[in-house]
Amino acid sequence: MPKKTSFVFNSLTLGLLCSFSHASSVIEPGFEFHGYAKGGLGISNDPILNAEAYDWAANGMNIFRLAGNRYSDSSGGRMGNEANWLELHFNQGFTHDHDMAWGLNANIVYGDELALDELYTQADGVFTQHSNARFWAGKRYYARVETVLNDMQALSSDGLGFGMDDLDVGAGLFSIGVTRNLYNETNLESGDMVAVSSSLRKIVLPKQIELDVFANFGTFMGPAVSDDNSNARELNPNAYQLAFKLHRGDYFNNDEFFLRYSHNTSMSITRTWQQTPSYQIGAFYQGLKHITEDYRIAYIWSHENAHFDEAARKRNYTEQVDAHWNSLVLRNSLAWNQRTSTEIETGYEQVRFTATDPAQDGTNSGYKLTVSQNLHAGSGYWDRPVIRFFITYANMDVETLVYQHSNDGEQIKMGESEATTIGAQFEAWW
Repeated sequence: MPKKTSFVFNSLTLGLLCSFSHASSVIEPGFEFHGYAKGGLGISNDPILNAEAYDWAANGMNIFRLAGNRYSDSSGGRMGNEANWLELHFNQGFTHDHDMAWGLNANIVYGDELALDELYTQADGVFTQHSNARFWAGKRYYARVETVLNDMQALSSDGLGFGMDDLDVGAGLFSIGVTRNLYNETNLESGDMVAVSSSLRKIVLPKQIELDVFANFGTFMGPAVSDDNSNARELNPNAYQLAFKLHRGDYFNNDEFFLRYSHNTSMSITRTWQQTPSYQIGAFYQGLKHITEDYRIAYIWSHENAHFDEAARKRNYTEQVDAHWNSLVLRNSLAWNQRTSTEIETGYEQVRFTATDPAQDGTNSGYKLTVSQNLHAGSGYWDRPVIRFFITYANMDVETLVYQHSNDGEQIKMGESEATTIGAQFEAWW
């Protein structure tokens, strides 16, 4: 994965809670500051499992990222297996006039470098008959579907753009936005993929289930379109995504299922450094259960099935035909009292590849186990800040490198390898 993903996939932040309630918050007058931070140190004397992942984390943790995993920054779960990250959110709400509310939002992040990831303005009450509809313009994280334990977005349209969110159409809340690549915004000489993203959320179904549906379309736009010598269209074909999400429960007991079909793209149309298979199907099931007041389990199953026809192999510089990725993560959490808890996180991951040359077919697999003794501000599952003292063991078996692009610099050892990391990390949001 390109190193730029260090400030993409780790931005779960306050969305850990907000992901269960997507309604826009009210724009209040005045200044507001909130954020998210995680950081730590790992020590490992074992050979590096994945050099690119190790450099991405840059904190000494011997990161387990399975060879061929193009979807998340770490494999087998986040705990004791992730990079440091900081988000600082600054919101300014302006005095309400004419039954409207306006706000300015900024988000400064730090992973391996300081960046202004979000800067946009938004307005409520522009339509008097639909006062909840919110207009926005700027750059922002947009139309995201988050997964918690492996800290990734199963769907996103982050970018520079504009849109309207949460128009009440009776059956649900309708949103539509236009965005282009958030992370290469200065590369305008040729053009980029532009996405039109739409959703209808909070459709109420029987048994207290909520349904969200998504439809996104992307096309390449820019000066290269008028250049007869450019192959930009060939390398960036039109793309679309269709998806739905089912959710039931609250912050403490919930289940969620998400299914996505992507054509000529992966999880995001605007993240143009990601692979662009001819089609990709993603399925995710995650949840959290409080078995008792002090014992909880969180879990996620993640699946991606990517197919590369001849055109897709050409534009992705790869010889793979199919890639089937499956990941299972289970986290057990037991609070001993208001100050301490113990967590055990286990994860298994597998990617099965078929290639144009059957000799390159193979299955890469691995697992991770983390045991953590925690100090925290409260005994609740979501209570933060927390300090975790952990030990992580990971094992990886690599049979094929066919997934690599011809220009990849990723350094992966064939065969079986293992590593143990001990360390400490903190996590906080406010």
